[in-house]
Amino acid sequence: MSQMPSQNMQDIKGDVAHRLEASGALDQIRVQIRASIFRALLGAQDAQPREDAGSRAPGESGCPPEAPLQLVSLVSDVLEVLDLGMTKEVFLRETAQRPLSRKELEQELAGAGLPPPVSSDEALLEQVLAAAQEQGSKKVSQSAPPETILEEEPCR
Repeated sequence: MSQMPSQNMQDIKGDVAHRLEASGALDQIRVQIRASIFRALLGAQDAQPREDAGSRAPGESGCPPEAPLQLVSLVSDVLEVLDLGMTKEVFLRETAQRPLSRKELEQELAGAGLPPPVSSDEALLEQVLAAAQEQGSKKVSQSAPPETILEEEPCR
């Protein structure tokens, strides 16, 4: 009889594991574990932004060149909107930069001539890409159609 409760417990564990996997909860747990390991390995001192990153030539310190702040901020915003907090944390530690706030990023983009954001629910990168596609399609529709090239008849 001791065998029966053990088998039931195994079945229950298997069913719970299957349901957690199907719902994506196990993936979230794995992400949290990876982020916790990453935080533990880095330590607090390594998580601070590099103050002197711009004073050295790229590759001199063995580190990759620093990414532009606007791009880091756009990616950070996408991860925030998609509710990928752990991924965002790891990304920001790897870039060693503090991204612009969403308001600051909106102001930067407006200064570059992009239209103001349409929705706060949508990532700014999506809105930038949509604006670029719209501008591209306007340019294509406004341009003159290509001239038709007529082939000359061969000489006889």
